[in-house]
Amino acid sequence: MKVKNIFKYCELSLMIFVMSSCSIAGSFVYERLDNYLASYFKEFADFTKVQNKEIDLISEEYLNWFSENELPYIKSLIEDLKRIDQNNSEISINLLFEEGEGVFNRTNDYFEKRIITFSKGLNEGQIKQISLHFEELVRKREEENKKDKRDYKERVLDNYISGFERIGIDLRDDQMEGVKLQLDQYLEISKEWSDLRQQWIEDFIKLLKNRESYGYESQMKKFFKSLDNLGNEEFRLKADRNEKITLEIINFVFRTADPKQMKSFDRTLDVYLKSISRILSKRQVK
Repeated sequence: MKVKNIFKYCELSLMIFVMSSCSIAGSFVYERLDNYLASYFKEFADFTKVQNKEIDLISEEYLNWFSENELPYIKSLIEDLKRIDQNNSEISINLLFEEGEGVFNRTNDYFEKRIITFSKGLNEGQIKQISLHFEELVRKREEENKKDKRDYKERVLDNYISGFERIGIDLRDDQMEGVKLQLDQYLEISKEWSDLRQQWIEDFIKLLKNRESYGYESQMKKFFKSLDNLGNEEFRLKADRNEKITLEIINFVFRTADPKQMKSFDRTLDVYLKSISRILSKRQVK
């Protein structure tokens, strides 16, 4: 079992975010994703002009790569989803999740070598800033969690509701009750995942500090691959259980969806497809 499987629903949401962004503003937002990505990386430290240009280039090349290699593939996945069989949705949903993980993995592979190469040029002050940036992100996340008075399962339920809304399906009251019943079996792993994430950050910073040591590149590659199997067996079993529940919930919603919901779902997918087609046409990608 891969820990990244916990985030298969998030991977699907990521694809939906990309498609939603370009559907809201045509290709305008999508064509600036490289700027958003570069800005995100530049927040980690005070980089030099040369380093900032390198970040800009990496981000621009990624957008070009994604457009040529992944966006046409995502388009075909959506076209397949339009043909989903409500009475047998398991096959389509499972395939979408697996393919979504493929997009996730290929993106990781794309950035891995570039991040390692870039990290070798960092100085001690920048590594300290990166560490502080991570600490600030963790602090803000903890503050947000404290302000959120909902319990864990309420937050998860709201995530499902908003997730289905993004693909055009507004859950009926009876469907929400059905989702709630299934979430009774959901196992909370947020604390465990938070601890694992914190340990990952600490290990990452330690590696960066040894960037000039022999075998640094191979050590960093091994470290990135370790994301596949974070946590002990008990944690991974819980993650597996939650993933199974996620799939059951999605299949339940499609099995119980009425014609109005499916029509709205179909219209939303059409919007995504038209947006992607415009982007591919503009970039002259077949």
